[in-house]
Amino acid sequence: MSIRLVNGCVNCQNLTNNHFCTVHDAKVEEAYTCDEFDMRVSLKDEVECGTCYKFHTPECPRQEHAAVGMLCNEYAPKAVS
Repeated sequence: MSIRLVNGCVNCQNLTNNHFCTVHDAKVEEAYTCDEFDMRVSLKDEVECGTCYKFHTPECPRQEHAAVGMLCNEYAPKAVS
């Protein structure tokens, strides 16, 4: 089983404000994933050091380079849905 952090409904354009999926015509949870995932355009601006729980911690693999606004493949969100 693969775990997909970014492919969750919370990051999908098809999720409405009331947790309704417009593709599947069903109420969903933010952490659900599916193969019809369509990433929100604004997500690219949200996945950066300033919103990462590893920022300014020993867990950050790029401590010497990490800065607010920088994108990273090791990103992990601060908040969990």
